[in-house]
Parts: sequence; structure tokens; C-alpha cells
Amino acid sequence: MRRFLTLICLLGMAIPAGISVSGCTRNPGANYCNGLGYGLKITDVASITLQPATAGISIAFGQTRQLGTPTASTCHNSTASVSKFNYGTTDSRLVDLSPTGTICAGTWNRNSGGGIPDYTICSPPNPLPSTDGLPYRTAYVSASAESVVSNPVRVYVHAPVTSISLVGPGQCLSQGQQAQLDAEACFSSNNVQYELCAPPTVTSTSTPGYSCKGGAPLGSRIPSCTEAIGSLAYQVGSSAIASLVTNTTTNQVTITAEQPGTTVIDASVAGAGSTAGYFSTCPPKSISLTLANGETVGTITKGVTQNLVTSVTDVNGNTITGLVLDYQSTDPIDISVSGGGAITTLFPGTASVNAVCQPPSCNPAPVDRIGFDGTGVSISSNPVKITTPGTASDLAWFSAPGLSQYFVSANLLTGTVSSAVRLPYVPNSMVMDRTGTNLYFGSATELMIYSTATNALSKQDLNAPGVVLAVSPNNQTALINDQARRVFYLYNVTGGYSSTFAGLGNSASWTPDAKTLYVTDNAALGGSHTDTLYVYSTSSGWTTHPLPPSPLAAASVPSSTAAPNRAGLPPTQTLAVTIPGVGAYLRGSPTVAHTWCPQGTVGDTASMIFYPQGDEVLDASENPVQTDSLAATTDGQHILGAALINGEITLSDIGVTIPTSACPSTTTTSGTPPTTVQTLLPLEIEHTVNQAQFNPAVSLGNVNATTINQVIASPASNLAFVTYSAPEGNTNALLPYYQPAAGNAGMLGTLGYVTLTGASAISAPLAGAFTPDDKLFFVSTAGDNKIHYIDVPTLTDAQQISPSLPACTPVTAGGKDAGCTFGGTESIVPVTVITVKPRSTT
Repeated sequence: MRRFLTLICLLGMAIPAGISVSGCTRNPGANYCNGLGYGLKITDVASITLQPATAGISIAFGQTRQLGTPTASTCHNSTASVSKFNYGTTDSRLVDLSPTGTICAGTWNRNSGGGIPDYTICSPPNPLPSTDGLPYRTAYVSASAESVVSNPVRVYVHAPVTSISLVGPGQCLSQGQQAQLDAEACFSSNNVQYELCAPPTVTSTSTPGYSCKGGAPLGSRIPSCTEAIGSLAYQVGSSAIASLVTNTTTNQVTITAEQPGTTVIDASVAGAGSTAGYFSTCPPKSISLTLANGETVGTITKGVTQNLVTSVTDVNGNTITGLVLDYQSTDPIDISVSGGGAITTLFPGTASVNAVCQPPSCNPAPVDRIGFDGTGVSISSNPVKITTPGTASDLAWFSAPGLSQYFVSANLLTGTVSSAVRLPYVPNSMVMDRTGTNLYFGSATELMIYSTATNALSKQDLNAPGVVLAVSPNNQTALINDQARRVFYLYNVTGGYSSTFAGLGNSASWTPDAKTLYVTDNAALGGSHTDTLYVYSTSSGWTTHPLPPSPLAAASVPSSTAAPNRAGLPPTQTLAVTIPGVGAYLRGSPTVAHTWCPQGTVGDTASMIFYPQGDEVLDASENPVQTDSLAATTDGQHILGAALINGEITLSDIGVTIPTSACPSTTTTSGTPPTTVQTLLPLEIEHTVNQAQFNPAVSLGNVNATTINQVIASPASNLAFVTYSAPEGNTNALLPYYQPAAGNAGMLGTLGYVTLTGASAISAPLAGAFTPDDKLFFVSTAGDNKIHYIDVPTLTDAQQISPSLPACTPVTAGGKDAGCTFGGTESIVPVTVITVKPRSTT
């Protein structure tokens, strides 16, 4: 009875449970992929994907590589859970796999003994594979789980690749053009480099241009690299020059030309990578610059902004856009130009504006590929001449480095001369930056910087003694020559000197873009001085070049006992940077030009000479043209030089045609297989020479010079004055001038003389400077120690002022003024340096 009751209770509990279960299973097919209630469930593995599915895997003998984790999916393409994958290979003697999916290009160690774990040593295939006589073969690997096998992944097994060389494109591509990248690869056998793979463009020629010295192994068929070693990975050095896109279906890599220049292309495969070659986007052939109306000469009213129209064409005749050009103005205070080519006129004046494409911001190239396909070198536009009419007031500063410890300023608006400002030390130089912001005074003790706005000392630096030779047009860098230590300092105005270079110099000038600095020295100065040109470039650094002898009059040669860092009497400008700044003309006998096109063999860095001599200036009889001082006219058409020869001042008008084309080069092809060699040539500037002598004695006075100090060209390029020193006691000195012939007509202009007020007391016109509006020329004179205002339109002496600079007393004469070189007894000394900047009249 007890057993019966127990059975009744169990039945009572089972019947409701059965009803509940059968009620929840109304659609049994929902858990299955076919929806029919049987077969593969929706949570089961339906497919496995193994990457890289298309590109495959490239691996060298004995190398290992971990396969990526396979991706398992359900029939609904959601992720399926797999506890373990199994791996398989179609050729275990060529490609072996560990249980965790690590590939061995050969065979793994198993049961090695001696405590060596399994799958830790990969031995190269034995025997090594051979396909058509070359050491490569392929196999396939796959992953499986729950009876599902992945897609096969091709594994390329081959000899280690020793180098990869880019094949094509054979010439530069214009901006926006495209080409497919391909390469050839080498392997090593018995210390000889043989061809492993190459594209048909290499293998199909009658005399293959293999990059591997051993060429093709005997009896072998050279396959494409895609066939033999798989897809190569490429990387471009500069994305600004070129961009790469890989086709995920074909694995072909397409390169697109972006901005002009040459960039390195790196290639890698199977863990081996190298510089495969270089790619070039075609450089500019010409840069055309005009005003909005299409003219290259124009007038812009003060305060008006006008955009330049810039058109750039490459060597294939195609238009280039988006270039980073350096826009330059010869008078940035009055007429400035922005980086985008917008001209802004702040004061009346005259300027030439140019656009320059120069490395590294435009058309760059690696240092060992400068000149390759015409890249890595500079090219300039034509000049655009701008005139802003009107008259501006000016501020002028006067000093006498070495003679006085003071400087004074003059305000043309009020007509007043400031009180003399005493410097901490006797200066040996004074230079104003072209923005008119600061005055830089060098000395044997320290650098002294004064603000032009207040005439107040703004900075002293005891770590930068020496002569200030030049300040960059952007007021960022000063060149200081510490002659005691025989070193040049490139002095960062805000942070102290940034670099040094050994040498001595007596004159220097920057190009308008502040990217190139020319420095000259003269062996006639004695001591350790040499006839040398130093060039500093922001892209190539410092280089040195020998110069022809540069004679000096005895009056300008310092004594052998003169201390270093002494002031010149007065300082001279002995070089002229061309407009635009493709090079510089340098004084000497003969006068020579060094230009920005390098000389040497492309690819041979040791042969490359930066800023080589472009040409030398000879007269009609092939005699050397001597110049002691030089100046460039802002219209870019004249280099004006003056020299003291046999007691007479000889004026040389060198009419120049500044090239606006690419740097010249020659290309030769020779050898088997043919090898192309590109040689860069110096840039020659086409020029004419016209000469004339200033008469030492004329009816109005004399030009009794002992040394040439300056040639100063006017902003309008239609007038130049020559300043000089004269013997002590000379009187009735005249100011010689020269008016060039209009344009570059190859004709001699007009020589003349300005009679100075009070000429009977004047021994020489020492130094001068034009006002930016070209209305006045300030000239300092010895004898009366005054500043004369020369009215430019009438060439008359219109006004005189007396700066009254107090003379210093040298230590040798019982004074305390270290650095003083004054040897006279006068209390007032003449001005030897003048700087001018415009000021607002409101």
C-alpha cells in the first residue's frame, strides 16, 4: 500500500512538468541555421576566416611568424565561440605550424630532448626549395575548428632578400599623375647577389638592367616578385611629395604625385626592408608673377593691399598648385608681401617682389639626390616692380664705430637731432634689421641691442662678443664674427647664438628671404684673413669657397698690431646679392658671381659643391674687372661696382639678366647595362660690362680717394652714389654719382658730381643711405663732420645737420675706452654708419 501511494505522488508531480515543457517548444527550428530543426545550429561555427586572405604571407628560410587569430563566424555572421583552433599546411617540409599557429619556414623541432621545448627551433627546409632554378616555393596554411576549415592562405617561402630596388616610374610625374609601384629583389649565394624576382619591364629586355650584380642565375626564369615572394610593403618618406594607395583585391600599390620634390621609397618583405629607390614629383620649370592686371610694373596706393597672380608650370608643361613659395620684397618696411602673395603698402617707396621655390619648403630632395629629376634646387620668378607714390617722414641713426662710444638719431618730421646716447662699450659695428626694429652694436666685450622705438638698451650679451656683420631680413638671426676666437656666431635674437663656424670675415649680406647668407674675407687685411667666401644656407649649412685676390688701398689695411674685433674705417659693403637672390657678386680682381645651383654628379654627395662660382666678369678685352665695393639695383638689372685703380675711381656697370629657369645639367648614358649619369652645372648669369672713370680733379672740386667705402643704389634703381675716404687735409671733396641707362640695355649711363655745401671744409663723403621714398640721400662728410641731405630729384645739397658725435680716447692714449681706434685730437668725429627707416606722418 505504501508503494502504491508513492507511485501516485510521483505521477502527480510528473504530469504538470510534462505539460509545461511541451508548451515552450512550439518552434524547434529557430535554433538551427536552416530553420527546420536539424543540422547546424545558429551558435555553431559556420565559417572561419584567416588573414591575410589576399596578400598572403612572405617568409624567408628559417624565419618564424605568428599567424593572426582566425575569425570564426556563425551562419548569421555573428562571432562564434571557439575554444581551440587547429592548423594545417599543404607542405609540412616547407611550412610547418605549431599548435598555437606560429609558422616556421621549414620544420619545427619536436621531441628534441635535453630540456628543449618543442616548437622553439625553426630549421630551414631540407632540401631547400627550387622553382625554375630559384630558391622559392609556396604552400598554403589553414585553420580549422569544429570540422570547419578556413580559407587557405598562401605562404611564400624563399631565400632571405638582401636588397630591394624600385623599378619605375622612370621619370618624374606631374602633380596628380599616378603610376603603379613595382620592384626587383636580390638574394645572396656564395657572396654574390643574384636576381630573385623582377617585373617584366626588367626581364623582357634584350639586355636586362638587373640591379643584382650577379644577374640571373644560369638557366633560371626570373618571375615577378608577386609570384615569388608575395606582396611588398612600401612606405613613402615624405607624404607631401607622394601618397600611396594599395588595391585590396590585386595588392597593387599606386603612387600619386603631390608636390614637387624627391622622396625616398622604402620597401620591405619577410622582415627585410631597405631603401628601394626614389620618386619625384616634377619640379617647376617657370614661375610667372604678375599684378592683377597682368603687368609686372605697377603703382599701388599707400594702405592698399593687392594680391599677386602666381602661375607655376612644371617641366612637362603642366600647372602646379599649392606650392609653398617664398615671396620676397626688397623693401619690406614700406612694401611687404605675405606668404600667400598679398602686397601691403605701408609707406611710400619702391620695391621689387619675387616668388622663389626653394628647398626645403619647396621642391626638396634628400642630400644625396639633390638635382635628381631637377629636384632639390631652387627656381625664381620674374620680378614685379611696385611703386607706392608719396613722401614719408623718416628716422635716421648715425654712429661712428671705433671712433665714438655714442650714437644719435634724427627725426625728419620735427627736424630735431636727439641727444647723444652713450653705449656701454665702444662699438665696432652698427647694423639695423630690415624691419627697423632693432639696432645691433658689436664690440670686443659684448653684443648690445637698442630699440629703434625708444633708443633704449634692450639687451646685452657678454657671450656674444665680436663684429656684427649682418642681421637677417626677418630680424631673427644676427651674424657675429668674433675675430679674437676666429669664429662666426649665428645669433638667435631671442635665445642667444644657435650655431658656430670657424672663420674670419669683413662683409656679409643675407638674401631677402633670410635663407642664405654670404660672407666674404680678404687676405689683404693681413693676419689670418684669407680670400674666402663663406656661404650659410638653411638647407645645406656652411660651405667655403676660394675667391680671387681683392686688392686694398694702403689706407684701408689695418696695422699688424691692431687688436681683433676692431672697427673698419669706415665699414665697406664688398658684395652684392642679386635681385632675386639667385647668387651674389663678390669684389676682387676679377669680380665673380657665386650662384645657388649646385655643381657635381647627382647621387655622389662627395662631388657636390654648393654655391659654386657661376661666372667671372671680364671687360671687352677679356681683362678682369676689378671692384672694391658692389651694390645691386632693386630692379635686378644692374650690379654696380667701384674700384680705386691708379688713383682713380672706376665705375663698372654690370648689366645682368637673372635667370628664372631651372638649374642647368647634362645627362650621359654609357656601359652595359646602360647607366645614366646626371651632372649639375653652375648657373651662369648673362651680363654686359660698361666702365668709366670719375675724374680726380674737376672744375667744381675733387674726388681724391684713398679707398672706396660704398656704392649705394637708390630704391628706384635709377641713381647710385659712391662714397670714399680721402687723405687727411683734403678739401673741396665732391660726391660722385651714376645714373644707369634705362633697363638692361648694355649701355653706359651718366656720371656726375654733387657739390656739397661748405665744400672747402669737406675732405670726403664717407657713408650714405637713401630714404625709402627715394626723396633724400643722407651722406656723412669728414672735415666738417656733418650730415648732408641731398635732394634726389635735383641732386643738390638741401640741408645739413651736425650729429656731434664725441670722440673716444683709446687706452694707448691714456683713455679708458677699450676698443677705441681714434687716433686724432678732435673732440668730434664724422659719422661712418647711417641707417634709415620710414615713420608715420600722423
